[in-house]
Amino acid sequence: MDILNKNFSKFHANQQCEIVEKPTVTGLENQWGEAEPVVILDRPAHAGNVGAVIRAMGNTGFSRLRLVAPRQFPHPDVEAYAVGCVAILERVELFADLSAAVADLNYLVATTNRFRGQRQILLTPRELGERLPGLLAVPGRRVGILFGTERTGLLTGDVDRANVICHIPTAGAQGSLNLAQAVLIVLYELMLGAGQGNGIGRAPMRESPLADAADLEHLYAHMEETLETIGFLKPNQKRHMMGSIRAMFQRAVLDRREVAILRGILHEMIAFRDRS
Repeated sequence: MDILNKNFSKFHANQQCEIVEKPTVTGLENQWGEAEPVVILDRPAHAGNVGAVIRAMGNTGFSRLRLVAPRQFPHPDVEAYAVGCVAILERVELFADLSAAVADLNYLVATTNRFRGQRQILLTPRELGERLPGLLAVPGRRVGILFGTERTGLLTGDVDRANVICHIPTAGAQGSLNLAQAVLIVLYELMLGAGQGNGIGRAPMRESPLADAADLEHLYAHMEETLETIGFLKPNQKRHMMGSIRAMFQRAVLDRREVAILRGILHEMIAFRDRS
């Protein structure tokens, strides 16, 4: 609890809290710069969810979190669930009410499961992620992503503050998500929309150059001869079967070493037949 007690005021008996200046944190890499969107949790009830949100922010490259009248903060479970994200935890900002938390922002996204009858533009997290780079390109733009309390979500009046609404599509009758799950889904899409993230798909490592057309034609000829010899290819099926075999290996995009392995197998098939 030393981290929390060092930087944040505790709640007073009336559940109000002081606004805390954002501490300067060293060693926290920031992919967004000054335009980084702020994550806002309105009246979060469970310390574990707050910690899990911090962990989700660390996974997706976000670092600015504001808590509005949290029920359990500071709390040991926050640190326990925010493992590995001390730098984000140290710069959490506390606010007594939502008006104060959004006062310096000029573009607010409200996340809610109540999407019918809303007057604002309705976006999925993916659509929001696609729009975010353009939003942040506007000079002076300060964006906040607002999430409601676990049990009831955002109040209607709080949703009315938003410029756009973000709704997470779900399947089946259960449309309500855990708070940390919802935050992770939204921030993941924002991360991808901004072209961030590690572990992007890539081609497999190759031990040798790709096989060229001549290599493959020699393989197919060798395979056709071998399969005829062992009786696999029947005269009335030969053309169709070899076409399917060619298509299968064309999809595999073989390298020269792999072609050599396959031809070695074919050679050993005939050698085994001759020895038997």
